[in-house]
Amino acid sequence: MATVPDMTGWTEVTAADGKVLGWMAAPDPDEPDVDYFEADQRRRAACRAAAVGQLVDALACESLDVITVCEASGLPESGVDAATYLALVLRQAELSAED
Repeated sequence: MATVPDMTGWTEVTAADGKVLGWMAAPDPDEPDVDYFEADQRRRAACRAAAVGQLVDALACESLDVITVCEASGLPESGVDAATYLALVLRQAELSAED
């Protein structure tokens, strides 16, 4: 016996003549790691960029421990990698400007 899915909240997908072609469920906003709206993606990217920028600034302070600062940033490993790379490139630019 086939199991019929619960289609509560689903909407019909119809052709121009009104013929039902199928059904579509609304996206689940609580589903992890899924962005359904491009505007939200841009906002989240801007927040991540700001956090990476703050970490780059903190890494520029020679009095702070690099490992402690990276762990305290709360960024995922990819964000820490980006920030440490940017800090390294900026430092190399400073050193080459001093020569």
